[in-house]
Amino acid sequence: MRAAAVLVTAPTAAVLTREEVKQHLRVDFDDDDDLIDGFIQAAVGQIDPTAGGWLGRALRPQTWELQLPGFCQAGCTIYGADAIVLPYPPLISVDRVSYVDPAGATQTLAAGTGYRVLGQGSLHRQAIAPLYGERWPSARSDAGSVKIRFTSGYPVADPNANPVVVDRLPAPVKAWLKLYIGSLYQNRESVVSDTREQAVELPAHIMAMISTYRVYA
Repeated sequence: MRAAAVLVTAPTAAVLTREEVKQHLRVDFDDDDDLIDGFIQAAVGQIDPTAGGWLGRALRPQTWELQLPGFCQAGCTIYGADAIVLPYPPLISVDRVSYVDPAGATQTLAAGTGYRVLGQGSLHRQAIAPLYGERWPSARSDAGSVKIRFTSGYPVADPNANPVVVDRLPAPVKAWLKLYIGSLYQNRESVVSDTREQAVELPAHIMAMISTYRVYA
């Protein structure tokens, strides 16, 4: 039995606005708006987990449910053997931790008394663990018997919020998306041709820009 991450609520906030992308592309007309919107969606989908992207990092707030066959997670070396590492950082909140006990009843753990959150604010993945010196309760060994619902991603800047919300989405990620969209906009095929009419791939440095932000499973 394996762990499964199930998307509960997809992000609604834009990673990049059409205006930002058009400024980058130096496009000052509206004829290609639908095309540009499609390229934005395609580029974000390349890296955001909601579309199966490879970056392993949530770009905008989204809610997931990690379903486990018990309070265990093999190979956790970051926070200790009892810690359960959550995918798709950065973590915004742990919304609910529930489990099915050996008798078949669903139980809910409270934050601060039933579990603690580790690694808040870290660039790496965050985790939940039992309180210091304690252990997880007994759960029925079955697919999805432990469910951890959490919200992760980078919130959009909101200067009117109290406190003020700052957009902390890494600048290299935004730059990569703009360059990737620019390549799609300029070259409407999967490859482009050089002056010798030979097929060449899109620039490799664009693909390497955000490799340091990639989070591996």
